[in-house]
Amino acid sequence: MRYKYYIALLTFSIFSLGCLGSTGAGDSLLFGTAFQSTDNSCTSDVTVTYREISLLEDGDVTATFDQAQDKGIAETDVNGGTSWGYRSFETCIYPNVAFSGSIEFSLTSNDTYSGRINSTRSFPVAVNGEPLPTKLTFTDSGVAERQCFTFTRVDDGIRNTPESPLQITMGRITELDSEGDTNTSGSYHNRTPCSISVTMDDDEGPGIRVSNISNVMEEPGVATPNSGTFSVVLRTAPLADVVIPINDTADSVNAGNREGTTSPTSLTFTTGNWNVPQNVTVTSVDDLEVDGIKIYTIAVQNTSSSDSDYNGIDPRDVVVYNRDQSVPGYTYERFDASGGSTDSSGGTINGFATDEANQMGSNYANWKIRLRSKPSANVTLNFSTTCGSKCNLLTTSLTFTPSNWNSYQTVQVEGASDAGNSGNADYNVTFNAVSSDSTYNTSVTEPTFRVRSCDNDASNLIHPCNLSGNPLGTSGSRFSRSEGGTSEIWLIAQSAPGSDVTVNLSSSDAALGGTPNASATITSANYNTLLAGGSNRVIMSHANDDTVNSPTSRNWNVITATSSGGITHNPVEVYATTTDDEQWFYVNVSGSTSEDTVTTATISVCLGANNPTQPVTVNIACNGDECGSPSAPSITFPVGSQVSTANASNSGCPNDAKKQTFTVTGADDAFADGTQSFSLTLTKAATTDTNYSGAPNPSNPNVNNADNEPAGKAIFVTSMGTSGEMTAQGVQGADNLCNTNKPGYAPSGTYKALIVSNSSGEVNDRTTLADWPINSSYYYYLCTGSGSNCRDENKHMFQGSSFDPMNMLDHSSSAIYFPSGEYWTGMDTGLLPATQASTPGSGTCNDPATVYRHNCHGFTYETCPTAGAVDFYGQTWSVSGSSDPVSQERACTSSYNLICVQQ
Repeated sequence: MRYKYYIALLTFSIFSLGCLGSTGAGDSLLFGTAFQSTDNSCTSDVTVTYREISLLEDGDVTATFDQAQDKGIAETDVNGGTSWGYRSFETCIYPNVAFSGSIEFSLTSNDTYSGRINSTRSFPVAVNGEPLPTKLTFTDSGVAERQCFTFTRVDDGIRNTPESPLQITMGRITELDSEGDTNTSGSYHNRTPCSISVTMDDDEGPGIRVSNISNVMEEPGVATPNSGTFSVVLRTAPLADVVIPINDTADSVNAGNREGTTSPTSLTFTTGNWNVPQNVTVTSVDDLEVDGIKIYTIAVQNTSSSDSDYNGIDPRDVVVYNRDQSVPGYTYERFDASGGSTDSSGGTINGFATDEANQMGSNYANWKIRLRSKPSANVTLNFSTTCGSKCNLLTTSLTFTPSNWNSYQTVQVEGASDAGNSGNADYNVTFNAVSSDSTYNTSVTEPTFRVRSCDNDASNLIHPCNLSGNPLGTSGSRFSRSEGGTSEIWLIAQSAPGSDVTVNLSSSDAALGGTPNASATITSANYNTLLAGGSNRVIMSHANDDTVNSPTSRNWNVITATSSGGITHNPVEVYATTTDDEQWFYVNVSGSTSEDTVTTATISVCLGANNPTQPVTVNIACNGDECGSPSAPSITFPVGSQVSTANASNSGCPNDAKKQTFTVTGADDAFADGTQSFSLTLTKAATTDTNYSGAPNPSNPNVNNADNEPAGKAIFVTSMGTSGEMTAQGVQGADNLCNTNKPGYAPSGTYKALIVSNSSGEVNDRTTLADWPINSSYYYYLCTGSGSNCRDENKHMFQGSSFDPMNMLDHSSSAIYFPSGEYWTGMDTGLLPATQASTPGSGTCNDPATVYRHNCHGFTYETCPTAGAVDFYGQTWSVSGSSDPVSQERACTSSYNLICVQQ
């Protein structure tokens, strides 16, 4: 039998995926792909998140429902490394269409794989671990109402004959009204939810072991990864070569518009390499379509071999997850070849102009546009403007097809006269996309193209003009630049002059700015142009000085004089602002402090302006518990203390002869908090100095204070639960569980489990003397959440040199405890490896390969390898509320959490 994984991705806010007809390996839907079974008659109004599940006796991955994941599940590889398939899998059921009253339906099982698959309820929490019910009842719809089942493999250690899939069949729905009476007209009544099918691959005897894909991929682009791998290996030695074809187009999702390719396309195993995994690489292909995450199967096809045991085996297939990289939206290119793109959020695009005398035509108001992604149908763009009578729209519509979607088409607009003089103004060119492609029809916001209309009609024979996105040059929209900057605007004419026209230029305040070109010249060649370097430009040079000015932004104007030449010109003013680029104070921090309270940082302060009449005093104050004390309460600048021009910057201040300096020390605390920063408040004292009387305060400098306590390390506890069988790696397998289940609020780094095993080398050992996760040089603190819930200052537990779980104190000497729960530790509360009285002897577990057996045989087995009904036992600590841990033995088939320690 071919084994496949299937998924129904959850798209709750739009609709939920139920039982739709199969069209191959997957059906394309709005937010992903629903992998369907062959059951075409079930209702889509009840979501079954995974309907076909494949388990492996030697699987090493647990899958739990998680709607935030691309796959709809969170996967935990208990071994780390290659994921060789699922050992347990959770699937959930819930109605996805609103109803009133309640609905109920029966569940029946064909009970195959008896003793080999454990089927239990897993959600809601109140029913976790209970057997599957015979009936499900729902009183509301939506994912929050889900009821979930977990199917877990049992590795029985024997070779089994093939069995039919475990089938969980749902009966017809009975819909009840609020009074409990049958509602025969209800939308759910008499419909049938989809069934669940579970298969399991035996790990004894000849067979093919196929891993999961290594990761979710994404189409080629800036994101990674763009490829993934899966591994294939034989379970036993063959008598002859075994050839396994790999077919990446067997699934219709990947057969036409390709999502990915595989390499190699065939694997050969020999009598020499049968137990060496061979990798297949799946490389993502950009299909240029906006199609969400696509899910498809790579077919691992029937084997061929002259060894009859290995001929004709049909291995399980591999499910591939490929995220979409194609971004819907528009790409544009302006008349000057500059351009960009917009996405589904749209945007406003500037850099265009027309004139009301229409002398420029569309020279500065044309752009090219195309789609960013391939549509599923024709997309027509219908254009409109807000210009009134100031323009003529030359392009009213464009159509892009699935064939020409990435070829530019041109949009043009030209100016028109409104017979009035209202000044320059901006207008918008917008468009509406119409398509049966829902992405471009409704999901993508169209961008707006903004065009400046230059008012050179009616009595304005000559008028300033520039592109949209720039200031208008009016009193309400000035050209603002910092000292030393430049601005420009062009003078255009209503018609071509018969002879050159000269317009003299002057400044209203030369101290603030001037005109490097004393005049602008309009010719028959440039009267309708906005060219860089054109002689019809009005250039504004914003003056630069070496002093602090008050106010820091000062206004001035460029005045155009009466013209001489072929066109009479009415003088106009172009408005500008120059902003100061000097500062009243410059502040520099040199060095850092330490909690040793001796190491100092030096702060230098300089005056950016002159203080001609009075000294200037700056008061100093510490902020925060990391700041020790400054060397002086204030610093004073004598009259005439302005910094030199060469040192007029924060970095240059320490080099200036007129600087004032002070030092500061750090404060000591008892916490392992690493380097912390503190600030100093600098406040200008009142002064009557003519310049500094109204000056602002200096900026507050920040200083780094180095910690002098031992480094702090975090401790968190897991919440997923694990049996005492933590793979062949034993305690190191527990470490893997800590690292793969680290909560997001815990600090980054490597973690080890607080767990021991003393098998004398039979498996991986860990004791307080060997591979112990606690380091005597560190402080340790409990991490239960973000912020203050994960700091040594607030959650200190112990110093590594004095760890005693029965006597842990925080920094205020109050008792602190591990969170309530039960944890595999393998030791008593005295930190000694524990042995369990119930550990079976050779009489009940006749297996010479397992001698130690205590602590789940070093946390590698749940039960005796030769007698699956004989339990092994391990040691746990249980904590209840604010109490010290209690040590006891537990059956290794039970699930408990781990205490994880940052290294």
